[in-house]
Amino acid sequence: MLALLLALGAALGFGASWVLGENPAGQGAASPVAASSPSLPVDPVPELLRDPTTPALAPAVPLVRQTVGAGGFRMSVPVPEGWIFSENSLNEWQWRPPDQPAFGYVLRVEQVLSNRRSIDWTLDRRIDELREDESNLDVLTETGDSLHFSFVTSNHLRHGFLRWLDLTGSDNAQVEIAVTGREADVPGMRDLIARVAAGVELGSREG
Repeated sequence: MLALLLALGAALGFGASWVLGENPAGQGAASPVAASSPSLPVDPVPELLRDPTTPALAPAVPLVRQTVGAGGFRMSVPVPEGWIFSENSLNEWQWRPPDQPAFGYVLRVEQVLSNRRSIDWTLDRRIDELREDESNLDVLTETGDSLHFSFVTSNHLRHGFLRWLDLTGSDNAQVEIAVTGREADVPGMRDLIARVAAGVELGSREG
């Protein structure tokens, strides 16, 4: 009787496994395991070229005031003394040292008040744009109104600092300040953008 019950139990177990689509131990091939999803593509790290050997941007460079803009939104901006000024557009200005080679450092100031967007929105949107436009982007530091990031362009490692200002209490980003340079320039760039941002004023004031 015991032998009959054991045989019956084994038969029932086999039948249950067949109905559920499972293989009894030692019967047939194992079911295939689904492959894990492949990792997201990343930018390959290029071979980096050497930076220019000009001295690094030093903290505490002397600043002088320059007025930019027009109409009711003229601004007084502290900028490094002796740097060459250029006007990129009616609302964007740039300063760089004289006779500096490519891939040095540069200061840029832009009025963005026409966008009528909050600093939070502007910051988030700029990160999206950087991810679309720049290779090997790495956001190193992010605050409520600023970014420090690195990226690679033309096989050169670059560092960028961005800061947004609201000068009238509108809760919107009105001025964008940017400093871009080499890794060696990071301490000087961090100091420069903080001092420029602290000194921007509405109106015209030289000296």
